[in-house]
Amino acid sequence: MPAEQTHDALLDKLRTSIESSDWSDFETISSSRAADIAEAVTTLEDPRSQAEVLKNLPVEASQEVAAYLDPAVFEEIAPHLPDELLAMFLDAMAMDDAAQIVDELPDARAEALLQLIPEEDAREVRDLLEYPENSVGRLMTAKYARAFRTWTASEVIEHLRQVDPEVETVNTIFVTDELNHLLGVFSLRELIRAEPHQKVEEFMVTDLVTARPEMDQEEAARIVFKYDLLALPILNERGRLLGIVTVDDLADVLISESTEDVLKLAAVDAPTEPYLRQSPFDIARKRVRWLVLLFLAERLTGTVMRHYEHVLDQVVALAFFVPLLLGTGGNAGAQAATTITRALALGEVRLRHIFRVFWREGATGLITGLFIGTIGFINAVVWKSSMDLALTVALAQFLIILYATTIGSVLPLIATRLNIDPALMSAPFVTTLVDASGLVIYFLLAQRMLGIAGG
Repeated sequence: MPAEQTHDALLDKLRTSIESSDWSDFETISSSRAADIAEAVTTLEDPRSQAEVLKNLPVEASQEVAAYLDPAVFEEIAPHLPDELLAMFLDAMAMDDAAQIVDELPDARAEALLQLIPEEDAREVRDLLEYPENSVGRLMTAKYARAFRTWTASEVIEHLRQVDPEVETVNTIFVTDELNHLLGVFSLRELIRAEPHQKVEEFMVTDLVTARPEMDQEEAARIVFKYDLLALPILNERGRLLGIVTVDDLADVLISESTEDVLKLAAVDAPTEPYLRQSPFDIARKRVRWLVLLFLAERLTGTVMRHYEHVLDQVVALAFFVPLLLGTGGNAGAQAATTITRALALGEVRLRHIFRVFWREGATGLITGLFIGTIGFINAVVWKSSMDLALTVALAQFLIILYATTIGSVLPLIATRLNIDPALMSAPFVTTLVDASGLVIYFLLAQRMLGIAGG
């Protein structure tokens, strides 16, 4: 069955069971993939209903479903679950997810839950919570595949057979000494290709890519994808291996950060839960703050218009081209801002490249400005404007695009220098800035080229 039909069918069954309080169909539901059930549970809007599903699924199925739920969703379900059941779910999860959920609970309940899960897991959760929020240490797991350099390939394979269910991944094996200093790594492929009698030190890789637990999660994600790693080892200041972060956890970070950046580019606060679970009031609350700020900034455009009112009084036709000039200029600035924000996010551009960016975007603005300015001139002539007015429109369009492209590219870099998220230099912000300054350029040109007296 196609995935969408599977989702809809499961959702209908869950809603029917919840409404009737008849859980007899849950044995059938539990035979579905845990990921599909988790998706259907997430779509349910009421955390109480979601909790009822987890309570009434068979134990093994409910544990698997809980492990697939986004921690942000599970945080809302947690208050509606008894401690024993919640502790069981936490124990079945990856410890970084469990730590995120525990961190959001009241201190008393969090401590009570940690008393109910195995001591080793509770200690790991506490250790993770010692690291700063959004640091890579919060995503770390201490359950990794480990080997010693003197072991043979056959000894490593036998060791992996014994520990496989316990570790996060066996795709990358980490070589340490007795004090847990990281000496090297090797992949499962390299292990399989090695001769049974070969020692680990003969095929391990010693050119290591590592991180400290305090590193920002987004920066760690860039490292993993830059070097094509499946797991990133996390070391303390003495070079001892504290744990690893796997690529799937860091992929989730990039998805979350990309979503947040895209929303910021549109001047919208990032949501804390799926769209269909947000009320219109919640959605409006995330938008209205930015709309008010942009409204206040846009008042500057009205102030400029009022200041040059005498120019429009003398040449009314100038007003016909205002939307065209400002719309195109704002779009050009937004294109530049979005391009540079993306380049910053991918690490393609750094703060030290500001002058190269300024030159490159300036040249781009010259090219696009000349092209669009020519179109603006032709458009003005077609509208039967005078030649002087057509030239004014063309030159204004050229200068506005040149200015907008340059300012749109530099603002994200300036924001980075000031430790502000460059995504905040979003398309609406740049467009608002270009509107006001573009009008000044246009009216000053009109005064000079059309011989309009000052007001």
